[in-house]
Amino acid sequence: MKRVTEGSIETRMAKFLFTYRLTPHATTAIAPAEMLMGRRPRSLLDLTYPNINSRVQQKQQRQKQSHDKTAQVRNFNVGDSVYILSHNREAKWITGTLIKRTGPVSFVIELNDGRTVKRHQNQIRHKYDQYSDNKLPDISEIPDIPIPVVSDNQADVETPSGSSDTSDNSKSVVKPTVETPRLTRTRKPPNRWHNVLYGVECWSGVLE
Repeated sequence: MKRVTEGSIETRMAKFLFTYRLTPHATTAIAPAEMLMGRRPRSLLDLTYPNINSRVQQKQQRQKQSHDKTAQVRNFNVGDSVYILSHNREAKWITGTLIKRTGPVSFVIELNDGRTVKRHQNQIRHKYDQYSDNKLPDISEIPDIPIPVVSDNQADVETPSGSSDTSDNSKSVVKPTVETPRLTRTRKPPNRWHNVLYGVECWSGVLE
């Protein structure tokens, strides 16, 4: 407070208390003035920080520019036949007639069954029909295309004799298949009683 030399003692005391009450408390980490009023009062120190509103506007402007690069302009007029996005599971797009504009990008559409719905322009598509519902294309307008006729002389084509002989020779020559002999081994039945008989003979010789 001694460093504040401008103003009266009351002014210097008010500036000191204002700065003191804007300082966050060591225990609560919140300034006493913010706890009292529910918001933090602005001081000269806050002017050094960038304005939050200007930053928000800059971010929004950047988002708008990036969106406009790929956005498509759709112009709708009252009376246009359009497709609108349906929220039921039966059909994704249903037809209707635009009867009213309720905003820059919102419209009221009358469906074929008499109902009226409100849709955003992103949920509306133009209906382009090659033919109207009451008029079908006339088949008589389709030109006749001549079909070529093949005569009997052109259908019978002689096959050269050389090619037939070659095909017959190729079919007649058949390569014999050589069977590879399968290796076999000599099978001999096992003599399971040989060791037993040999042991009996040895014991009989010892006893004699």
